[in-house]
Amino acid sequence: MTNKEIRFVPAICTQCGASLEVDPSQEAAVCKYCGTPFIVEKAINNYNIEHADNVTIDMTGSVKETLDFLGNQMNESREAKKELRKIEKENERVFMSTFFKIFGVIAMVMIVIWVIMTVFHLWD
Repeated sequence: MTNKEIRFVPAICTQCGASLEVDPSQEAAVCKYCGTPFIVEKAINNYNIEHADNVTIDMTGSVKETLDFLGNQMNESREAKKELRKIEKENERVFMSTFFKIFGVIAMVMIVIWVIMTVFHLWD
């Protein structure tokens, strides 16, 4: 067995983003921080992209679009919750109305039975 010098290169874990040193001669490795297996070439490419000094990315348009999208989603969510509360209130109103109608009918039937039994002295 010959001793071969292993050259490690910087890389980024594709799962947790940790900075790593990997053996570029290997196809895959495991992140020592999160335990995620990753492809070495992809992790090295991610590192090279993140550490490129001559790349300028204008994020203002993307950030505004993202915030606008999130704002619209929140507004839609609020409207959906309002509509749901309206439906719940209407269902509660219908339930209570039905309950009191049934309760009233049962009470009237009990009163009629009591009157009939009292008139005909059926209690004895």
